[in-house]
Formats: sequence, C-alpha cells, structure tokens
Amino acid sequence: MAISQVTNSTTSSATTQIGAAVQQVQNNQQVSEQAFLQMLTTQLSNQDPTQPVDENQMLAQLAQFSTVEGVNHLLNSQTQQQAINLLGHTVLALVNTNNSPQMVSGKVVGVSWNGSKVSLTLDNHTSVTLDEITQVS
Repeated sequence: MAISQVTNSTTSSATTQIGAAVQQVQNNQQVSEQAFLQMLTTQLSNQDPTQPVDENQMLAQLAQFSTVEGVNHLLNSQTQQQAINLLGHTVLALVNTNNSPQMVSGKVVGVSWNGSKVSLTLDNHTSVTLDEITQVS
C-alpha cells in the first residue's frame, strides 16, 4: 500500500482549519460540533503514520466535547426557564437606545429565544434581554 506524501499545501490547509478553530476558542466563541469534527478529521488525515494519535486521547477529547455540549444545552434550558418564569411579572430594565441608557418598565407578556439569546416582550411592546433586567416585581 502506497503512502502519499504530506505536501505543504495539505499541511497549510490543516493548519489554517485548526488555527481558525483555536481562534474561535481564544475569542470565547463556541466551537460547533461540525468544526470540532472537522478539526478531528483534519488531525487524523494529517497525522504521521509512524506515530498515530493515541486512541485513548482521542476518545477523551470526544468525551470532553460531549460534556461541554451537554453543559451548554443545560445552561440554555435553564436560561429559557428563567425567562418563562418571568411571564406575568413586572420588570424594570436598563436598555441602551441610541447609545443612551434608558429605564423601561412593563409586564412580561411574551418570551422568545434564538439559540442562546432570550428576549422578553413587555406589555408596552418593548423587547428586553435578561441581562438588561434590574428589578422584578
């Protein structure tokens, strides 16, 4: 069986892909499951055949990713539940409008979320986030 030689273009492509994922982590951005699997595939396809990656180490990496993904899912569910629990309550929020902080008060009449971002709709048709709420009554 012939072993193809690793070329500079293959190595630079792998380095670019791994570098992009590392940059996401350094910028406190989530690395998606797809990006993680792409990194793992790139690592495996560019490894030295005489020194393969330790399979125990690879399984540990997959387990860590799975754990982090589970914790993120739990955190998102908890945040959504907190928002749902505010339905019917009056909140006071500090909203930044046109670079000017402004206090907004209203009864929470709706909750919506897009990924990890949760928005509350008040009875005065104002939308606020959980981070902006300063008081609940």
